[in-house]
Amino acid sequence: MNKVNININNDVKINYDILVRSGLIKESGKLVKEVLRGKRALIVTDDIVDKLYTETVKESLEKENIITSVCVLQNGETNKNIESIYNIYSSLAKNELSRKDIIIALGGGVIGDMVGYAAATWMRGIDFVQIPTTLLACVDSSVGGKTGINIKEGKNLVGAFHSPKLVVMDSDVLNTLPKREFNAGMAEVIKHAFLFDKKLLEYLENNNSFDMDFILKRNCELKGHIVEIDYKEKKERMFLNFGHTIGHSVENAAGYGVLLHGEAVAIGVIFAIEYGIKKAITKDKSILERAKNIFAKFSLPTEIPTNINLKDAIKLDKKRSNDEINFVFLEDIEKPLINKVSINDIIDFL
Repeated sequence: MNKVNININNDVKINYDILVRSGLIKESGKLVKEVLRGKRALIVTDDIVDKLYTETVKESLEKENIITSVCVLQNGETNKNIESIYNIYSSLAKNELSRKDIIIALGGGVIGDMVGYAAATWMRGIDFVQIPTTLLACVDSSVGGKTGINIKEGKNLVGAFHSPKLVVMDSDVLNTLPKREFNAGMAEVIKHAFLFDKKLLEYLENNNSFDMDFILKRNCELKGHIVEIDYKEKKERMFLNFGHTIGHSVENAAGYGVLLHGEAVAIGVIFAIEYGIKKAITKDKSILERAKNIFAKFSLPTEIPTNINLKDAIKLDKKRSNDEINFVFLEDIEKPLINKVSINDIIDFL
């Protein structure tokens, strides 16, 4: 068993484990029982994942005498909205889940974000467990306690901080992912490697087959460390927004579902490096070529689509303060830097 412990003991006290191992989903019932204070669980999943893994998780839970119900939502970023949250609330009510019971997020980042938000607000807070089934959810949304939903004006503008009691990562589930979704998940791994671990970056550059248990564990160690020291994103956690200022804006302006989140992040990372070179913050220009090459290796886009207008989308970025934004640059690999820049300066560079 590969285990990463997240222990936050500053402005909040949070402790949970991220467990990584092939075949782990079959043991989910036993693992959930260790953190369950009540007797009921609601599995929330989507209509695609439901056909693949719901029965396995449900049987495992019921084997441990956990009263289990299921809520199936429509797949996709366009369904990450208040209507889906209401459906979760309705299932929680109909199945009589109390504050001592637990919700299980079985799916990708969309399901994880929505379940986390529903858990944060149901009866003012209920426990939940993440069982991510996409690479992106494993390496990004399931680690760190950020939850949220989209509204038509922007991505994740409604949300809350609410950490899971446990994260169960089964690397075998990645075998069912379409290649495009796997590659999109790798964009976040690459981002973390540029930010914090040049050896991980070299591993990704120099190999064509990967030990996914190693990648999942190492990625969670990197992101988990940042979450531990800055849970509420006052300083260091802002580094994780590398590539996201433009990434989220591209994703929003293109229309949810046109670009996958990881694809938009890849575009945003390239923009951030180019912007850093222009402002003489990124001194080593070869970093740009390395970034383009590693993203190309995973068939990820690196250019902003020409048919979208980013101006309004950038202005809605939730990291904005008045007409400025905290923008994450890369001085060098493993050396992120945050500078305040004006929205207009970004738009001019575009």
